[in-house]
Amino acid sequence: MRIVFSVGGLLAFIFLLAAVPLSITIIDGNLSISLQTIVDLVKSYLNGLLNGDSFTYQEGKSRTYSFLKDVSAYFFTSLRYLLLAGILAVVIGMLISAWYSKSKKEWIKDIIGFLGTIPDFILVFFLQLGVVFIYKSTGLKIARVASLSADENAYLLPLITLTIIPAIYLIRTLSERTYDVLSDDYILTAKAKGLKKRYIHIHHVVRNVLPFLKADLHKVLAIMMSNLFIVEYLFNIRGLTTILFGGTLYQFNLTVNTLIALVFLYLIIYWSIRLLILLLERVFAHD
Repeated sequence: MRIVFSVGGLLAFIFLLAAVPLSITIIDGNLSISLQTIVDLVKSYLNGLLNGDSFTYQEGKSRTYSFLKDVSAYFFTSLRYLLLAGILAVVIGMLISAWYSKSKKEWIKDIIGFLGTIPDFILVFFLQLGVVFIYKSTGLKIARVASLSADENAYLLPLITLTIIPAIYLIRTLSERTYDVLSDDYILTAKAKGLKKRYIHIHHVVRNVLPFLKADLHKVLAIMMSNLFIVEYLFNIRGLTTILFGGTLYQFNLTVNTLIALVFLYLIIYWSIRLLILLLERVFAHD
């Protein structure tokens, strides 16, 4: 029952979010929202599910396309970037947080903290600027600054952008948890028994930090999903967000379908990383 209410609430939010731009009117400087317009749009969408009209969209004045046929290419493009970036963020966050929690090099911590404050669009700008500078200075092309077509996507810079911000978030949060675990009595007892630091970290610290990683996973993915809009736009990647911003005509059905696809994308990434965490728990569960 809880799942039914959650799904129903999510769909209601998507319908409302997609309908608001078409229900707003401004007359003599006064803004108003027409609830009847929202209801009519939702009814039209639900009725269109029966004849398939809800899964069509327009480009230009007369060209009509099938959303179900076209969405897979956009969906799997976004999936590739997010899945790889999510795995990299988790691995980097786990590895560096172990060192970060006990490091006394404050200047490195300051750099990591500074990188965490940089907005994603500023990070994209500096990465692209850096690649162009290196190319002009040395003639070496180390990465594409943008995707030229669906067959020539930029990979390195988008992955860096999608990875670095959630990775820094994990480094800062997991390092605090790691420090707390290292201060527990059973860790101090293990050290007193002469157990090696690597053994203690692998068999005691990591498996006690993983639950905190699992608890923060929704926050990490929220960061990545918000970054996806900026990354796909600035790097000209033909992902799911391109459908929302690629046309000149706002279409309610197209927006609803794309938002639902983004929800499925989120769930696939979430459960894929949960599976990775489960595997890590199994690996580090043995003493």
